[in-house]
Amino acid sequence: MGRPPKDWAELGLPPLRQYWQQINREERKADAELRARRKATNKKRAKCRCEAYKFPHRPGGGLCRYPDPPAVRWQDAHRAKVAAEVAKFKALWGEPTAEQLAELITYVMKQRRPYRNRYAGIRRQIARANGLHPIRDRAVIEALMPLVVAQAKALKRQAPRAKYRFMEITQNGVAAQWQDAGPMM
Repeated sequence: MGRPPKDWAELGLPPLRQYWQQINREERKADAELRARRKATNKKRAKCRCEAYKFPHRPGGGLCRYPDPPAVRWQDAHRAKVAAEVAKFKALWGEPTAEQLAELITYVMKQRRPYRNRYAGIRRQIARANGLHPIRDRAVIEALMPLVVAQAKALKRQAPRAKYRFMEITQNGVAAQWQDAGPMM
């Protein structure tokens, strides 16, 4: 790091690197103490062990209706979702095989974005890039976005390096700019 400046040496202070290392040590120690205090208070918090969930949980949260017994247990909610999907499957294609049933159960329990919101991230990036406010300009966004998203996806297929956040809405549709190193200035 080199020799400290003469002014620094006259004050009797340690080199800058040691100074910041000590500050970082003190901050890490304070953070660790804070984490330990939070963990201790969390351990003291009352936990409910009712049949709503298979693990200790906060009383009155989710399916738990503390102090009353739960209306629905987690297994029952799981079974209800699976039964509804199996009924839909039976109505369309008949009795599912063991493999199909396993895939159906996996499909039901997998967390996913609702189909109608599948392009929310693309819409948000394009709207922000064009100076549209998500609340103030909601009507404009709702009117433009189906066409804009379709054009943006077509443009992305033609030029995979184009980023949605750099696409601009123009009179003729959607235009994209890109370069090898970062956004265009």
